[in-house]
Amino acid sequence: MERARYRQSDLRRMVLGVRAIPSLFIALTSYKLLAVLLFMETFLLPGTFDVGGLAFPTCTLLFLACALVCLAFAILFRRLTFHDRGWYLGLLTACLLLGLFLLLLRELGGIGNTALAAACRGLGITLVAMGLIGAHIEEARIMGALGMTHTLTFGVSAAFAASLLYLALTLLPMPQGRWAAAFVLPLVFAASFWRAQQEVYRSPRTRYEEPEAKVLVPYRFIATSVAQGIAAGLLVALACAGGQFSPAWNVAGYLLAAVLTLATMLMCKLDFNRSVYQIGFPLVGLGLLCAGIAGAPLGAPGAVMQVTGFLYLDLVLWGLGSYLIKNCRQPATWVAACPTTSLMAGRTLGAVLGAALLQLLPAGFGWNTLLCASAFCFVMAALLLSNAANLRTGWGFVRPGGPDDGANAHRACQIVAEDFSLTQREFEVLRRIVEGESRADVAEALFIAPNTVKTHLHSIYAKLDVHNVRDLRAYVNNRRRSFSPSSENEEILENDA
Repeated sequence: MERARYRQSDLRRMVLGVRAIPSLFIALTSYKLLAVLLFMETFLLPGTFDVGGLAFPTCTLLFLACALVCLAFAILFRRLTFHDRGWYLGLLTACLLLGLFLLLLRELGGIGNTALAAACRGLGITLVAMGLIGAHIEEARIMGALGMTHTLTFGVSAAFAASLLYLALTLLPMPQGRWAAAFVLPLVFAASFWRAQQEVYRSPRTRYEEPEAKVLVPYRFIATSVAQGIAAGLLVALACAGGQFSPAWNVAGYLLAAVLTLATMLMCKLDFNRSVYQIGFPLVGLGLLCAGIAGAPLGAPGAVMQVTGFLYLDLVLWGLGSYLIKNCRQPATWVAACPTTSLMAGRTLGAVLGAALLQLLPAGFGWNTLLCASAFCFVMAALLLSNAANLRTGWGFVRPGGPDDGANAHRACQIVAEDFSLTQREFEVLRRIVEGESRADVAEALFIAPNTVKTHLHSIYAKLDVHNVRDLRAYVNNRRRSFSPSSENEEILENDA
């Protein structure tokens, strides 16, 4: 019975994982849909503002506010210890709703005084940024408690659902439908996320506590997030100067990103280094290059590839963040705030530079030059940032050290045990079998009968859907490569040490 229960395809496992905590799936879906509405559409902050004779997208102000709020979280994360208080989630929801109300009031022309209207917009943007970033960090915290595989599973599922709901929203009148969704989604998120917290944290095995270890500044992760943000900022600049960004491209990009993440991370088990720099970055660069060559900055193929690459990077980096929180014992607030600060700063920089260059470059020359140059920069960034040491040092979050296959194998066994709910005894058997011990050696070391070892192994086989020791070791080795140097790079790393 147990073997029949656990022998399922990756897709079926994903469905069962989501069904286990449906409230978390609803919370993530509502947050992702809200993020798409606020960050990839312009109804919230339409138009432009002038600085030095140049017009910049008004939504750049929201990106900047999010970057500053996130920076404050990163700097003060040791002092922000109220995340587990019952009122905190309500406060974040209230910030979002009040901020949206102030922005809507200004858009409806309810404030006649110009200075008061500007102050209303500034306060509204600040409150929305505080609510969004706070919710984002709490999502990272709960995902860190669940682990990498569950994070990718819920992320892919929520991306599918959010894309379909966004498609339904496009059928509603503009902008009334968008505003209605923007006010409803925070309430849905708060109710479902509160329920998810009760379900996840009631288990001592997943209860999260901020570790007190000294943290490092993850320069490589920051550089990766800045490059990712610039890609999104360029899209905003192009939409501002070249016409409305089609909602259908957002839908197609989300669906393709979800499929790509499912195929590369959950099925093929690619490591983070390859997923980020050999798939995500080149996909964004290819989209920019196609748009530049075609001379159509918001043409469908180029735009869809850019959105797909950006959202794929977002899903993969969510999985990496949960691994760093759970398995490397990094503080959730620090892990979530550092890259997000860089991402939002990159978005701001991309939107500002893109809008400025498109107005300063000669007519008929700006589009192609900017897009092709950006594509080249992304390819170069992928080459410079791609390094096997990323996996060994957690992109700068973990203090570097020499490659240690034994330690990596032990960590891989821990991840597998957590993801598949292995008992403590099953974990001990798994670890020793992966290290090369025979059944007899395991039985002698653990002071149990050989038949008991056999029983534990069969239980592990059923849960992992493998058939023998060789498959078991291969599975754990694949998981180890998700965060350790690949074999072809180990010699280089040893020489560098």
